[in-house]
Amino acid sequence: MSPPVVLHLSNEPKLTPCSGFVGAFRRLQADGRLRHTATAPRADMARGGREAVFTAVKRAIADAVPDVVLVQCPQGYPFGHDDVDRLLRLLGGPRVVCWEGDAWGGNKRLPQSTLAWLHRADAVFTVAGGAQLTMLRAAARGTVHYVPNTFPLDLFPEQDRPAPPGDGAHFDVVTIGNNMVRAGLVQRVPGAWDRTRLVRGLRRLGCRLGVFGAGWRGPHACGPLPFKDQLAVVQDARLSVGWNHYGHYPGSFSNRLPICAAAGRVHVGQGGSGREWLPGPQDGLHLVLTPAEAVARVRDLLTVKQEELDQAGQRLRHWIHTRLTDVQSLQFMLGGFAPMPRPPDDPWLKIAAWESGAE
Repeated sequence: MSPPVVLHLSNEPKLTPCSGFVGAFRRLQADGRLRHTATAPRADMARGGREAVFTAVKRAIADAVPDVVLVQCPQGYPFGHDDVDRLLRLLGGPRVVCWEGDAWGGNKRLPQSTLAWLHRADAVFTVAGGAQLTMLRAAARGTVHYVPNTFPLDLFPEQDRPAPPGDGAHFDVVTIGNNMVRAGLVQRVPGAWDRTRLVRGLRRLGCRLGVFGAGWRGPHACGPLPFKDQLAVVQDARLSVGWNHYGHYPGSFSNRLPICAAAGRVHVGQGGSGREWLPGPQDGLHLVLTPAEAVARVRDLLTVKQEELDQAGQRLRHWIHTRLTDVQSLQFMLGGFAPMPRPPDDPWLKIAAWESGAE
């Protein structure tokens, strides 16, 4: 029996080997679990308009009709309801799985392109619980589930090398994230003020601090950071700290948490409901409830011997690399539609059990 064919519709402006989920699909294809083909509707639309999107899809499925379509963050697509219907007819009526990697709610409303796919998806997976699940379940035809953000394999040159000893690091602490307060987007992006409070508190510690991201000013501001450089920057610090804009949603954290954790450094981040399945301080991950607690925890950690921090960071790195990657995310999402191995019971059984009550 030949492996199932999965068409991956990427939301990225250009499809490359480093695009989201592409490396994970490549690994599953190499293991004989599926056949993968992909296209990027946003890029096709920019090159040649709507018809270029359909032409590219026809080209992508020239060798085989897909059994499953994975739609990645559909708000970036140039599709309305009629376009989605036309595309699914072209594809022969495959099963549809949507991955929604953004948080929505408040002043940030679901666009029509997302609603068009939600109305036709057999399953939807999203990276936050609570109001996010409630909103998507109200709009979707099929089932809606929580799936956490994961570490994207194959995107970072340093990912296969353990972090060097922290004693030689350039920074004591790094934090990565844009300053949305200065950008004037506070009302649209919840948590923006908390991130600013975190940075202000870290500055008062008097340590070698690196603040990466757009909109920051002052002696610790290091400017915007390319995505591919995040892991290397974290490895050039003794430890890292971060704050999520949508942390009030249960289970919500950006992919920056697993990226920082995979760097092999102790990480301080935002805790709360739906994160209980993550490792704890004994394995290098310290989750707290307020920016003030985060600053206090960083202050305490800076007094710990670097050898102990490094050992905890390596345990955290191992946990992420073996339990929370984009390969395991695909196994979790596509397992009901294509034969493939299950992701590790720890933590994925806990994740599945939690999301059933995540509203």
